[in-house]
Amino acid sequence: MNRLIRRLVREATAPVGEMSTRLFKKAVLFFLGMSCLFVSAIFLSFALFVYLQPLTGNAGAALSLGGLYLGVALICIFLMARERPGSARHATRGLLGNKDNLPPRKAEFAKTIDEAVAPILGILQGAGMERERRALEAGAEIAKQLHPFSLVGVALVAGFVLSRILRRSTSPRA
Repeated sequence: MNRLIRRLVREATAPVGEMSTRLFKKAVLFFLGMSCLFVSAIFLSFALFVYLQPLTGNAGAALSLGGLYLGVALICIFLMARERPGSARHATRGLLGNKDNLPPRKAEFAKTIDEAVAPILGILQGAGMERERRALEAGAEIAKQLHPFSLVGVALVAGFVLSRILRRSTSPRA
């Protein structure tokens, strides 16, 4: 049994390790790219200042460069402000678990979970067990988000932990 659990844990954590390695590589490349972009902006600014200085003087060159950077900053802020409401709406829709944006297989899986849980929810509501009903609804929402294989792995681990707890409570105390 321990070998099975170790294998399940190893198989479940392998994608996380690969993902973290890829994420680290992307973060290093992003940092390196941003550093090079920053240094190149400094050198280009200096070169542009030296080029503009004889044409417009010190103040004119400084104002021209400041205006250029201000314009770029305002364009970036405008694009960020314009993009934010759409992305927030999309993120909220994903958090709420809207079934309209689920792929067909996942929507079918979610529908199956809803059908299986509905009678139990009705019984719990009729018995006045509000906390238990909310806990079951939360568990159903979590189950909808998981892949079926992950759900089986979680059930195996939960069963193992529960059996250990039950064995401990039924064993005679000395």
